[in-house]
Amino acid sequence: MLRLSILVCLVALFASAGLFEKTTPPSHLIVVDGPLLPGQSRELTLATQFYGDYGTFALAEVTPSALSTLIARGYTVHDIGLWPNDADLLVTNKRQALRPTDSILYDNGIQLLATSPRGSFQEDRHGGCAHELALVPRTPWTIPRALSLPGDILTAISADDRIVPLVNQVNQSNIAATVSHLSSYFSRRANQSEIHLAKDWLINALNSYGNLNVSTFSFSSSYAPNVVAELTGTTHPEKVIVLGAHYDSINGGGSNLSAPGADDNASGSAALLETARILSQSSFENTIRFVWFSAEELGLIGAAAYADFLVSEGVEPIAMFNMDMVAYREAGDAFNLDFATNNTDPVLVQFCRDVTAAYIPTLPTITGVLTAGTSDHQAFQSEGIPSVFFFEDLADLSPHLHTSADTVGNSANDFALARDITKSFLASAATLAQPIDLALTHNPLTDTNDSGGPYPLSLGVTSLTPSPVAEVEVYWRVDGSSWQQKDLLVGNGAETWIGSLPGLSPHGVVDYYFLARDGNGHEEWLPDGLEAGNAFYTFLVGNISLAFADDFETSGDNGWTHAQVSTQDDWQHGSPAGLSGDPSSAYSGSQIWGNDLGPSGWNGEYQPNVENWLLSPSINCSGLSDVHLRFQRWLTVEDGIYDQATIEIGNQTVWTNPASSGGSNNLLDSSWTLQDIDISALADGNPNLRIRFRLQSDGGVQFGGWNLDDISVASLLPGTTPPLVASDIHISAAQGSNITLDLSGGNEMAGRTYLVAMSVSGSVPGTPVGGIHFPLNFDAVTDLGFGLLGTPLLPGWYGTFNGSGNATASLIIPPLTVPGLAGLSLTMAWLTLGPIDMTSNSVSVNFVP
Repeated sequence: MLRLSILVCLVALFASAGLFEKTTPPSHLIVVDGPLLPGQSRELTLATQFYGDYGTFALAEVTPSALSTLIARGYTVHDIGLWPNDADLLVTNKRQALRPTDSILYDNGIQLLATSPRGSFQEDRHGGCAHELALVPRTPWTIPRALSLPGDILTAISADDRIVPLVNQVNQSNIAATVSHLSSYFSRRANQSEIHLAKDWLINALNSYGNLNVSTFSFSSSYAPNVVAELTGTTHPEKVIVLGAHYDSINGGGSNLSAPGADDNASGSAALLETARILSQSSFENTIRFVWFSAEELGLIGAAAYADFLVSEGVEPIAMFNMDMVAYREAGDAFNLDFATNNTDPVLVQFCRDVTAAYIPTLPTITGVLTAGTSDHQAFQSEGIPSVFFFEDLADLSPHLHTSADTVGNSANDFALARDITKSFLASAATLAQPIDLALTHNPLTDTNDSGGPYPLSLGVTSLTPSPVAEVEVYWRVDGSSWQQKDLLVGNGAETWIGSLPGLSPHGVVDYYFLARDGNGHEEWLPDGLEAGNAFYTFLVGNISLAFADDFETSGDNGWTHAQVSTQDDWQHGSPAGLSGDPSSAYSGSQIWGNDLGPSGWNGEYQPNVENWLLSPSINCSGLSDVHLRFQRWLTVEDGIYDQATIEIGNQTVWTNPASSGGSNNLLDSSWTLQDIDISALADGNPNLRIRFRLQSDGGVQFGGWNLDDISVASLLPGTTPPLVASDIHISAAQGSNITLDLSGGNEMAGRTYLVAMSVSGSVPGTPVGGIHFPLNFDAVTDLGFGLLGTPLLPGWYGTFNGSGNATASLIIPPLTVPGLAGLSLTMAWLTLGPIDMTSNSVSVNFVP
């Protein structure tokens, strides 16, 4: 694993071209005293050129102004000065690893940072070399990709009845046997011959399981390749979870000495192989890649190469799980699973702890900083892929690591612990990969001027297992109010579920999402998000009078202007590069406006102490009222105490990012989000409206800033509400369902008598009645309806309009299925009596099984 008892971390951190923008002041190398809290670690990784959290300190590169801000915020920072470009950097916890030509820059008594003359580092340096961090990072850290985790990770996780049998298959004897075999080689050093024997043995074992696509990933002619086995996802093959462990070993005393590496890391390799054996016999919605990394002991070389490949492959990496040393327990130590907080994702760590509590309640979990080094997960976390590290013990390590005594019984001495850690690892991976249950499809509703509604919903729900679809729900809200819920009904198509959202008058914004369950209680939701309702669909109701719209797809700037107030003007029009938390593509088309879109020579983030703005062309809102600004936003900005992203009209702010008392409420969009801002107080009737997007930062943390697409300025006026509105389109004859009819005759109908009629013959051509044309064809159902007036089945179908000319009627379906009702469409309309001189529109209700 890591360079543990004798850790030497070579940090040959070359300053790469284009790392910082051309206007950035010279950066200083800093050491930040640790251990860092998760929030502090995340803040540093997003704020600077971040090289790693080594447990007792973190290493980063910042501008002088950012350095001052970090100190003001309470960090203990040691300014090392300008980058020593003629030297490599070493992080070690063993002073004897140093050579006379090395110079100590920082020493806290546990670990130290030193320089070594460029090129003087050798693999046989005293204590061996682990982790040549010249690999991480070449570019600044970015905001980790949003995890597409199941919805219950934010609460308690319940054991899934499909995953429990997989967990129970973990076999302690299998793990022990694999460790014994791998540690029987004289050495599995990545640049020596016997590691190829271990590689071939792993490949043969993986091929024997079936269902896996087994290959190797070569990254250097000097080292053995990584071994890769893929279990392709059945529903989302593009979503990839990497499960990893390194299979190389090392003897810190020299390359000619035995390196059995039983605990480090035959144990993690064996646990990964057992996980692959079990999971390969099942199917999952997402793709799982099992990767045995080479050259970890020589500096995370195989892992870094594969992480680079993964982010350029065109897939969607969800997470990386790493196992490195899982079979050693010192006498008297607690039986538990440790998770490192440094160089890992706190959300993913908590997820794995929650999963462990659900599936292996007898295995306690703890978290803490890892001061003894790092492992392959760091290479993935450095690329913005959320990562987690499963480990035997963060504090009490085997004294035999990286020696010929790292053997079964000495270091690998507790295979019961290895078994339970493997169970946790497998359960977490299987939960994230998502066992197959339901597939959902939906065409989102679009903006409408129909305030009466209802708004029809159709959701394709396909069970991917023998368990049938049991129920489907829709959740919706209006103008950000509380969520409401209703059940959808089975449509006439076997895989179609239908329903409707009620009308909205006079206008507003509707959000909605779906939640489906199969017969076993397994859930799926749409749209995707961290949990059901984390993401949702949106549509507008009302008449939109458009004053201005721009999707930024023109070759020119189309009247938009931008300028620098201080430090830098980084507003750019073009395609985003996905750096520093920015989107990798436009919301629509290919072009957007944003702060530092990440072209060549730029890094995607705004600079410290910057102020600049983007100004719209003049927009004529003469004659318009209730004007709203709508746009797609992807904004990442620090808490409003420190950095301000504002929208202004004239000298007035109409929106700004929130500020919290503790300064920790950073706004970090991880997807395009629709914004609707009421600007009527300044825009109504304004013939020369101009909208300014401003960004202002302090000297501390920097993020990606503004990203804007599909901007419009429009007046949202009341939509059209017909005289008769139904609250539902689909009803079930079998469930005692009902619909509500809203009758609106207007003030002139106050006190008048009305009658609601119904027909199954449709509304065309309709029937002349007196001096009006009634939009129904009379038939036997019409007669039936007249006969049921005043009964409990048709309350309100005959009555008097109130003082506003309104009334309510209901259609109540008996709880027994009416033969022949399913599949029929019932059309309704009302007319006035005494005299018959007014009629409504018609509405139809479809009956489903």
